Order: sequence, then structure tokens, then C-alpha cells
Amino acid sequence: MTTQRGYTRQMLGKWFKGDDRMIRAMEDQQKQVTESATGLQTTAQTTDKLEQAAVIVLAGNQAFTNERVLSLGRGLSGDDIDGVLTIQTSDVVPLVTGGFSVALVAVGNSQVRLPLTGTLATVGNPETLSRKTMDAPILINIGNYANDAAAASGGVPIGGVYHNSGALRMRLT
Repeated sequence: MTTQRGYTRQMLGKWFKGDDRMIRAMEDQQKQVTESATGLQTTAQTTDKLEQAAVIVLAGNQAFTNERVLSLGRGLSGDDIDGVLTIQTSDVVPLVTGGFSVALVAVGNSQVRLPLTGTLATVGNPETLSRKTMDAPILINIGNYANDAAAASGGVPIGGVYHNSGALRMRLT
């Protein structure tokens, strides 16, 4: 299945690491968005008379025969100051720019601290981290090799780490 924006099940599978529940949820959400947009397009039409117009109101009052009540959905907040209604995203929705999508999947209450400058590391993309301090790091799945030649034959790249009976080493040759 391909969603309206062209996201295939395979692409969603990469983003959600094959989690069928999340993939189905995204497909269902995209279907609902498409159906809602289609419904809006078919009900909003041009009119010649004010009484035929669809009117957006902040509270239902039955003054118009075709009124729609504006409701702020999740992630939106509104301020009505001196007759000017300002609708904006609240602090729970990030603003994404640059033409790319961002998927934040929280499995519980989480705190993520963003760097003031530089790059936030991702899980699936290679990045170079610099000027970072690791407090009591735990390194797992590091191969045990006698020397650089054995580490090279075991697939450790130059600059990669391995250990020799517990002594941490970096492959130089």
C-alpha cells in the first residue's frame, strides 16, 4: 500500500524498524487525513449569497444555517486578544523545516536534550561526534583479537576498536 504522500509500507518499515503496529497506525492515520481532506473539498463550495456560505464560528450559536465550529486539535493553542484570534502550535509539537519529515516515537515519558549547536545523533545514520564526554560508557559486542592483523581479518576497520583479553585497543593498521 502507498499512502497519499508516497510512503510505501517498505519505507514505513525502515522508519519503524518493522513494527507492524506502528506501520498500520501510520497507514490508518494517512487514510483518515486523506478522507478528511476529501470531505472538506466536497463540502466547501463557492456561493453567491451570504446565507449559503459555510461560516466558521468559535462557538455554535445557530445564527447561520451552515456554520462550522472551530475546534483546536491536539498540539494547537489559540489566543483571542482584542478580537484577533491567533492559532499556533503548542509546545508539544515540534516545528519541522527543511522539507524533510521527522518521526519522534516515545514509548514513555522521555527527556531529550538538544545541543545548542552541532548535530544530534540519530540511530540509523552515520555521524561524527566530536567534543563529547561519555560518563562511564559501557561498550558491548567488541571483538576479542590478538592484534591488528587479527582484528582486520575479523572486520574491524582502521580506527575501530577491539579488545585483547580485556585491554581496549584501536586498530591502526
